[in-house]
Amino acid sequence: MADILMRAFQEHPMFANISMGNCSTLMGCLGCIEKSYRKDQIISPPDASAKQLGLVISGCVHTVKEDVWGRRTFLSYTNDDGIFGEVMVGEAYQERGIHFKAAEPTVVLYLPVERILHPCKNACPFHHQLSRNLFTMMSRKNIALTEKIEITSKPSLREKILAYLSMEAQKVGSLTITIPLNRTEMADYLCTNRSALSRELSSMKKDGILDYDQRVFHLYNVSQEQ
Repeated sequence: MADILMRAFQEHPMFANISMGNCSTLMGCLGCIEKSYRKDQIISPPDASAKQLGLVISGCVHTVKEDVWGRRTFLSYTNDDGIFGEVMVGEAYQERGIHFKAAEPTVVLYLPVERILHPCKNACPFHHQLSRNLFTMMSRKNIALTEKIEITSKPSLREKILAYLSMEAQKVGSLTITIPLNRTEMADYLCTNRSALSRELSSMKKDGILDYDQRVFHLYNVSQEQ
């Protein structure tokens, strides 16, 4: 676990601007718990009754909403620099049909929310930075959810695809991108089916708008009007 915590402290934005010297003190003060999940395993926190924030250290977590008929909607995905469960912690998310699933082998570091929001009696200075980092990351998640709404509100599937790929391209500053979703996941994210997505991607490739190989895409003309 020591290696996991050290990598998280060095690389995860939740610990940005906190010195390495505070690593062991912070981890001990917060009482962090690390847990690993298999691909496609439903993610449940170590203590379902506690309010815990999940940090994805490696892998990817999908957030899925299930209605009363068992139909599922792919809401969002969290890569290895993100957080999940920050809005509905503890058992509340389950009551609303929200599920988290490991899209690949995934390691999650759990932090008790109460210990982040309410500094300990020692008034450790890193607590305040941790709270600031949490709000920054929550803002990023809100932006991602807004982008999802923008993408899925497009009137045609082609426009949805272009909006999604444009969003990913803007993140890395390149027209050549590797997306984190396979075809089935991409179709679910865009609220369509895989067959329709594959047909539209083939059509877009034929029209010279983009090229692709598995998860790697190159955009030629994202501004072309459809």
